[in-house]
Amino acid sequence: MPTRADLTEADLQAQVVELAHILGWEVMHVRRSIGKGERWTTATSVVGWPDLFFWRRREMFAAELKSAKGKVTTEQEHVLHGLGEAGLSVFVWRPEDWDQIQRVLEKGPRAA
Repeated sequence: MPTRADLTEADLQAQVVELAHILGWEVMHVRRSIGKGERWTTATSVVGWPDLFFWRRREMFAAELKSAKGKVTTEQEHVLHGLGEAGLSVFVWRPEDWDQIQRVLEKGPRAA
């Protein structure tokens, strides 16, 4: 039987988005598409932009999602650092971070 650690990034994202909607969060995701050279690309002007952006009432935060073995790119680190420096709460979440994911979605990003 698969464990949480076996989740793909796409499966993790589906679970995070579902829980976020249940708990009243709006969620924005920039979808990947096939670009030049038949390579996957994300249609945004900011290379490394986080997978998900959440907001409700007076709270907002961003999260980059990774599988258990997924790597954060240099561009993603740069963007996450910059957003954090600007005062936005940012997270890198993997399947094993489910307790933190639930806590943040239930209580807000300052609860982490």
